[in-house]
Amino acid sequence: MKNRRNNMIILGAVVVLIAIAAYVIFLRQPVTEATQLGLDLSGGVSVTMEGYRTDGTPVTREEMETAAGVISQRVDRLGVTEPEIQIQGEDQIVVNIPGITDAEQAVEVIGRTAQLGFYPVLAADFQQAVPEGEVYQVREEIQNRLENDPAYEEGETKILFEVSESRTGEGMDVIGYVLPEQPALTGAGLERAFLDRDEAGRLRVGMELNNEGAREFGDLTQQIVSESLARGTPGQLAIVLDEEVVSAPTVNEPIYGGQVVIENTGLPGGLPQDEARELEVVLNTGALPINMEVLQVSTIGPTLGADSLRAGLTAALVGFGLVLLFLLFIYRALGVVADLALLIYAFLLWGLIVAIPITVTLPGIAGIVLAIGVAADANIVIFERIREEVRRGKTTRTAIQIGYQKGFRAILDGNITTLIAAFILFALSSGQVRGFAVLLTLGVLLSMFTAVAVTRALLGVISSRGIQLSPAAMGVRKDAIEAPPKTPGPAGVR
Repeated sequence: MKNRRNNMIILGAVVVLIAIAAYVIFLRQPVTEATQLGLDLSGGVSVTMEGYRTDGTPVTREEMETAAGVISQRVDRLGVTEPEIQIQGEDQIVVNIPGITDAEQAVEVIGRTAQLGFYPVLAADFQQAVPEGEVYQVREEIQNRLENDPAYEEGETKILFEVSESRTGEGMDVIGYVLPEQPALTGAGLERAFLDRDEAGRLRVGMELNNEGAREFGDLTQQIVSESLARGTPGQLAIVLDEEVVSAPTVNEPIYGGQVVIENTGLPGGLPQDEARELEVVLNTGALPINMEVLQVSTIGPTLGADSLRAGLTAALVGFGLVLLFLLFIYRALGVVADLALLIYAFLLWGLIVAIPITVTLPGIAGIVLAIGVAADANIVIFERIREEVRRGKTTRTAIQIGYQKGFRAILDGNITTLIAAFILFALSSGQVRGFAVLLTLGVLLSMFTAVAVTRALLGVISSRGIQLSPAAMGVRKDAIEAPPKTPGPAGVR
């Protein structure tokens, strides 16, 4: 009675788990988007970058690890699922970003050094509505004019540019600024950056400074206001990111609140959405500790990824189908139970992949197929034990009980060995090999549940219903069954 209750509890838990998996896969999001696919299956962008210092000294491993961490944060903030970021050799980082088709945008975000600085504007010159093809020539003309400005002193000042969409809606506005050589304030005091809109609904990027940064920023704006009053002209503050001016607002009064905005009031909608988002990402993730040069950008198209996915799924389904047929052919009624448990196993594994979530790659599919083989092997070990006991003349119920008792240790030992190998792969590898190890580990752990607990519960319920499986129904030949030993009668009786 106790065994029957335990079996019903296990099967009830399986039903609940199947319902949860079905919700995660089919109802929580569109089923076409449920499973996250890796770069090799969905397409995407692969970027190889090299780290270097401007003074020529070699980069350190610590700097490369810090740079990889910053790049990882930037890619994550773009909403990309499971990017692969690996340090290659001494000074290279490989970034694989699945699902991204705009390689230029990816390189722009992950490769920016994000050196933020605030400068008082000493002089400015600009030209509006420049055709896009003439921007470079106009920059040179503005630079030549600014180099003759009294505010420009070689070695103590520099000229930086702001190039943005023209306020007239045609061409580009090109503005050159004479700035001090060193920033009056760096981005060290930046607490966070966030997207915001002004009263007119124009998009902008807000920056919140910490206490020290707010005080220094207030002092800087006070200095700009004082100098502008002395000159009788409005003062400007240039906000510079990676040696490019992103904004140069007019400062009319000291700003001590620690709130700064980067905006473009000349455009109806403010900053473009993509530009504002990229700016927020690089400001929030901090500066790269070293300069990064893009060595190679390769794009894997969705078509190639779809072909790989189709081939991988075909191989997995064919392998899974052959395993089901093998169990059914060899073990007959026991094979039906094993096949049902394997179908439950596959569905629960899919639910885990979606729920965690885990990015599926071609090696990951190989890990799933291998885990299916491990799950089938566990059933085979137990069923062979059961058939062995049946050949010895045991009843079906007794054979099942002894088979699970004797087979469990062999299954446990084999699965622990597989898990050790998977853990070593995970610890010593990266990228797609690590994904293979993760899926193999999940598959092995889940197979322990379905191959041992679920099949035993199913067979227990069958036995409790009074259904006795004949030796033939379990694939045991009648002539292979040993005759039960004869019990000697009382003394003197022949």
